[in-house]
Amino acid sequence: MRYSIIIVIISFLSLQSSAQEGYPELQKYIEFAIENNPNLKAMDLKYQQALERVPQAKALPDPTFSAGIFIQPIETRVGAQKAKLSISQMFPWFGTLNAKEQQASLQAHAVYLKYLDAKSALEMKVTNAWLDLILTDRKIHFTQKRVEILGVLEKQSLSRYESNQTDMVNVLYIQMLKEELISKLELFKDKRETQLVAFNQLLNRDQKTGVITPSDDSFLISSAINMNDTNFSNHNRINSWNKLVESAQYAEKASKLNGLPKLGLGLDYAILSKRSDMDLADNGQDAIMPMISVSIPIFRKKYKAAIKVTQLRQVQFEEEKQAELNQLVLEKQKAFELYKSGLRDTELYQNLLIKAKQSYEILSSSYESSTKRYEEVLNMQQKIWIYEQKQIEAQIKVQKSLAQFKYLDANQSLEKSNSQKVK
Repeated sequence: MRYSIIIVIISFLSLQSSAQEGYPELQKYIEFAIENNPNLKAMDLKYQQALERVPQAKALPDPTFSAGIFIQPIETRVGAQKAKLSISQMFPWFGTLNAKEQQASLQAHAVYLKYLDAKSALEMKVTNAWLDLILTDRKIHFTQKRVEILGVLEKQSLSRYESNQTDMVNVLYIQMLKEELISKLELFKDKRETQLVAFNQLLNRDQKTGVITPSDDSFLISSAINMNDTNFSNHNRINSWNKLVESAQYAEKASKLNGLPKLGLGLDYAILSKRSDMDLADNGQDAIMPMISVSIPIFRKKYKAAIKVTQLRQVQFEEEKQAELNQLVLEKQKAFELYKSGLRDTELYQNLLIKAKQSYEILSSSYESSTKRYEEVLNMQQKIWIYEQKQIEAQIKVQKSLAQFKYLDANQSLEKSNSQKVK
């Protein structure tokens, strides 16, 4: 009977894993999030707004039309002026509108690059949230199996106690372990509900919608990591600042051109009445007068200040780009640290799990001959339960670091590999 109980325990503690070719559900979740995430939609709307500023920037100022009526007509040789119509159009200095158009276009491009970065970051967030659910599901699975095992052992211990084959303290110890695990199981379930809400919020759907997670190791991927590659020149976060720097350069050019004269063309049309006291050539003929005007930018302080602002903005963007670059390097270093830590812990707990199972078998055999206390057998079984959780935690750490590398490195290729699957 005791030997059969040991076999049941070992079968419950073993975790079957199989490598499968990818997990398509995650990609579906990512695509759904990209289509429905409100923050990403807001970023897209910002980009659409930025695009609409381009035609505004290159547009000419509105023409001016005016009309006037003479209360007392002004007499001229060919008749009295009764009314006057005027229309005029101002033109900025040559190249000003093109500079403003380039400035607005580059600003829109910068917003678009931020949108692409937000899209990549969202993919990483969805992946990490999905991995958190997998981890919690595995912990729930391990704990449920452990509670079931302790339930079987509790019945067996009670039966043995009634037949005076064991002490009551062993029964109480099993009950204590079981109650602790039931409490942890409820904590894991509560945590999963919170994680489920967080995951569904990323997808902008009902918070109670279920999420499919694998029960095997098909979600594990591996990739070659090149820590020496810290070239982020093509990263969207850096390119966005580059576009803003270029935009500020065109803004400086536009500010300089704004300080040059503006040209105006116009036309005056005077309405005349005929003279009745004499017959003249062109009597009462309306007058047309072309007009030209030039603005004189003599107050130079405002133009110099505008140029200075754009120059300072270029320096500001360069500094912010450098800060962004430093942040990317730090993020990659942290991802590499997480990756190495996950690999070490995976190997460590895999070895510890093997030794713990071997120790458990030895202790179980010793317990059969009553040379070891029952508490030591249960403690070793508890270690197996802990090591199984630590192992899956380490595997999740590796997967999260790979998701971070995928986001940080545009050239990073995260290919699923069965032969190099992280164990």
